[in-house]
Amino acid sequence: MQDFDIELLRRFRRQVQGTGKGTFRDLQHVYEVTIEPTRLGHMITIVDTTKRWWGREVIKHEHSPDAQLETIDNGPVTMALMLLDMAIEKRLPFQ
Repeated sequence: MQDFDIELLRRFRRQVQGTGKGTFRDLQHVYEVTIEPTRLGHMITIVDTTKRWWGREVIKHEHSPDAQLETIDNGPVTMALMLLDMAIEKRLPFQ
């Protein structure tokens, strides 16, 4: 797992818990993760901030409230951080 700025993580968690949506970007990494509410749960989008428009989106994942991982799952923030970590380490499929 990456060493993200703890204060940025706290703000991101509070933002998502309070409003249902939020954006996280630690300046030491080129990726940004956004969580937005949808009809079925939450849409998690990871983008590469070094690209202008075309090809900027790295992954888009809809996180359903019913979907639970076998190990742990504390909601869309945990899933977003796990996907962000995978993007940073280049472990995403089709990347």
